[in-house]
Amino acid sequence: MDNHTVEENIFDKLIGYTDEYKKKRATKLLQLLELTRLKNIRAKHLSSGQKQRVAIARSIAVIPKLLLLDEPFSNLDKLLTEKLFDFILKEVKRGQTSVILITHLAEEALKYADRIAIMDNGRIMQHGDKWDIYYKPKNTRLAGLLGDFNILEKKDFEKTSKFRLSSKFFLRPDKIKLAEPKSKADLKLQIENCTFNGKCFEILGETNNRNSLLIYSAKALPLGSTQLFTVNA
Repeated sequence: MDNHTVEENIFDKLIGYTDEYKKKRATKLLQLLELTRLKNIRAKHLSSGQKQRVAIARSIAVIPKLLLLDEPFSNLDKLLTEKLFDFILKEVKRGQTSVILITHLAEEALKYADRIAIMDNGRIMQHGDKWDIYYKPKNTRLAGLLGDFNILEKKDFEKTSKFRLSSKFFLRPDKIKLAEPKSKADLKLQIENCTFNGKCFEILGETNNRNSLLIYSAKALPLGSTQLFTVNA
C-alpha cells in the first residue's frame, strides 16, 4: 500500500487483533527484516528491495494454513535469508502450516524443503523426499538440476570392491571417500585436479578405465598421486 508507512502496511494485515499485539508483532517483523529505521516511511518512497521485505512482512504477519513463497528471497542477502527462513520455519511448525516454496535454486530447495517436486515444461518430472530426489533421480537431466554427479561402470571398480554391477552406476561426489588404511578399496584414482570451493576441496580423479570422477574432500590431495577410495551407496 504505497501511501501507507511501512509499519501501517504490517498493521493492515493484523485487523482484529489488539493494539498491543499489533505493536508487538510489527516490531518483531520490522527487526527481523531490518526495516525498523524505515517504519515511518511511506512505501512509495522505498526501493524495490525494501518493498519486497515489506511484502514479506505483510505475508507472514498472520501465518496462514498454507503459505506460498514464490522466489521470496531473490533480492535478499544470505544472512537475512537465513534469519528469515529460520523464523518462518519456527512459526509454521508451531501453527502446523504447510509451505510451498517455488525456487530455481537447487541449494535453496535442498536446504529448506522436506519434499521436492521438479517441474519441466509444466510437467512434474519427479517428486518425493528430498533425499530420494537428490540421491536417486530418475535420469541424468534431473540429476544435473540438483548438482554434481558421476556415472561409473563395472570396469571402474577394483577387484576388491563389494560392488557387482550389471549396468552403469549413478553417484554423487560426497558418496566417494578416501579409503581407511587396510580397508578394501572400491576405486583407485589418479588425481588430476584439486580446487577449493570455500566449503571443501573438489577433486577430479581418473579411473583405470579413463573415466573422470568428481569427489568432495575435506583435505587437498597431491596432483598426480594415486589414491584409494571407498564408495558409500
